Amino acid sequence: MQKKLILIVGLPGSGKSSAADFIKRKYDAGIVHSGDIIREEVKRRGLEYTPQNDALIAHWFHSSGREKLVVKRIWNKIKNSKKNLIVIEGLRSEKQLKYLKAIAKTRPIIISVLASFNVRVKRELKRGRFGNKESIEYLKFRDKLEKKHGEDKLIRKADYKINNSKLNIRQTDAKIYEIMRKILAK
Repeated sequence: MQKKLILIVGLPGSGKSSAADFIKRKYDAGIVHSGDIIREEVKRRGLEYTPQNDALIAHWFHSSGREKLVVKRIWNKIKNSKKNLIVIEGLRSEKQLKYLKAIAKTRPIIISVLASFNVRVKRELKRGRFGNKESIEYLKFRDKLEKKHGEDKLIRKADYKINNSKLNIRQTDAKIYEIMRKILAK
């Protein structure tokens, strides 16, 4: 049986991980976070996990044709999963999407999760992924990088969009539930 792939895209702090986690819980889906691939590479290289090293490794994956490398690592996790419904959180470029479609032999259904910059900043600072090393300047820089890699183009390609700026977690889950009903009915 071919796996059904759901790709969740959005800028940092938009709510991608929350959406992916809801689908995992509600539909017993497998989940692959592209950020885990970055963090695994940082660790593999023996680097401290800092905003600078995160950006350095992410940039490394997005340069010199290495976009495929992230997708290959994601695909290895997908094909080794026993789940038939897989959520991929956080591809960053059209090149990565194109490569995923080629190796998966299917086009993933794309859900974009949107939120205003101010909302995303609050969420990212609250998350504190890097302790107190994150700043508004870093988040602006990260947005710029994501857009440079093509995240905004992926967001525009989405089959479904959720603006999560003014929604609480229950409201966001309800929106995801409605989208998943449509997806699974096909």
